Amino acid sequence: MSSITELDLDPDVTIGVALPMDYSDEGGFFPGTQTALTQTSSNIKNLLLTNKGERVGQPDFGCGLLKVLFEPMSDSLIDNLQNTIIEAMNKWLPHVLVNKLEVLPDEVNENMLIINIEFSLQHQPTMLDELTLQIETGGGY
Repeated sequence: MSSITELDLDPDVTIGVALPMDYSDEGGFFPGTQTALTQTSSNIKNLLLTNKGERVGQPDFGCGLLKVLFEPMSDSLIDNLQNTIIEAMNKWLPHVLVNKLEVLPDEVNENMLIINIEFSLQHQPTMLDELTLQIETGGGY
């Protein structure tokens, strides 16, 4: 069996499915990811944007970020979201090291939260990637 590092170096191996799923001439409707780090970015996005109870057969899977859709912006909301993200990542993606997590209100749109996650994999802690998500909330500070 090949190691993940060997698979990452093989251009003929697809690790998983990239998000968003979109048709392309090269990948069809299911574009693939070529490295474990790139696939992990898709996995994190999937985890954070899935509500608990939404995934069939795994009712505890998800993070529930979309539940803040109608919540007023506050410091406690930001703290709760950071804790929720860390808990979900620890449970569902334990092989991922979260190096930096920022949940910030958008400077232009007061109803928007920006989530920045810098992460690496336990087997390759020096190779970093970053994911940014924007979540709309219900009200200003």
